Amino acid sequence: MKKPIIFLSLIFMFTFLTFPASENRVASAMPVAQSESEQPKISAKSALLLDYASNTVIYSKNADEKLPIASMTKLASLSIILDAIDKGAVKENDMVTVSETAAAVGGSSAFLDAGSSYKVSDLIKTVIIASANDSCVALAEHIAGSEDVFVARMNKLAKNLGLENTNFKNATGLPDKEHYSTAHDMAKIYRTVCNHRLYKKYSKIWMEDFIHPSGRKTGLVNTNRLIRSYEGIEGGKTGYTDAAKFCLTASASRGSTRLISVVIGANDSKTRFNETSSLLNFGFANYESKLIVNSEVPVTMFTPAKSKTAVEVYPIRDSVQFGLKQSEQTYSTEIKLNDVKAPLKAGDVVGKEFVFDKNNMVVDEIELVVKKDVSALKFKDTLFNVISNW
Repeated sequence: MKKPIIFLSLIFMFTFLTFPASENRVASAMPVAQSESEQPKISAKSALLLDYASNTVIYSKNADEKLPIASMTKLASLSIILDAIDKGAVKENDMVTVSETAAAVGGSSAFLDAGSSYKVSDLIKTVIIASANDSCVALAEHIAGSEDVFVARMNKLAKNLGLENTNFKNATGLPDKEHYSTAHDMAKIYRTVCNHRLYKKYSKIWMEDFIHPSGRKTGLVNTNRLIRSYEGIEGGKTGYTDAAKFCLTASASRGSTRLISVVIGANDSKTRFNETSSLLNFGFANYESKLIVNSEVPVTMFTPAKSKTAVEVYPIRDSVQFGLKQSEQTYSTEIKLNDVKAPLKAGDVVGKEFVFDKNNMVVDEIELVVKKDVSALKFKDTLFNVISNW
């Protein structure tokens, strides 16, 4: 059976495509238009607001224009660093000896001592909270041997994510004419970082003392002040250089709705935060994500062939449909189980669940799995069944 083409038709002034959640794709759909007076007033050079679950673009301004991004670059650096931890190439408790080169990097800093050794996790914390350039370069050198090799990995990440308008020349975002990205691309990079346990552990810390091996203290202050003032903020990454102006990539959640905002090239810091807030407010005021299928709730129980016990069947992931608040859109579901037989292992696919809109169009399909092993009948069980039914 061919997979149905996924469409979601929404009432009001336009029709847009929607996709199942992906870590490396942002939909190109434009927002459902409200009146011009209700649209966010954005003065920054570039901006983007999208729904996390469906990748639906709600607001876009010059979102594919190549621009300097300053320290938002560190989202890509963090993506490489956190991936190295996940793969076991680096451990959180590994010690990093800071080179003279790393300690001398200009801009925002954790004021690392050259020749001293710091834990990987502590350096990551300073990058996430205080956008520390010295810590970022020290980690890059530790992981890749040199910043140049590390930057090559960053560009490989961009290529793997399909980012055609992004190019990195350093790990920090310090000025370089050939170092640029776009609002669309930054949203994609942010998705590779924002769910990581270490990022979430540090992204909402406002202030903290950083203790150096010598006992000296450096006060860390989060560069994203929205963590103190915006309801539902999850974190983000700021940036500033003379060329890039003031930038911010951030995300926020309210209920089941999760949004990502990118602002590039605001004239001042206050505008950067105000316009990010305006974008997020616009999204939460006008749109919502509806949880149609909950992966934590079994959809049925069935007894596989050659098994004597029934087993619960679960969706492998949630299905979240995004659209205008108070729209007339409704959804229904239908499950189809495969002809499977025991033995089964936890995680084995046993069918699919289809989500239909009110026009009976399939808007999502989710694999169904078992979460427990299912043993096959043994010979003695089969013999007993034969005798019992004789």
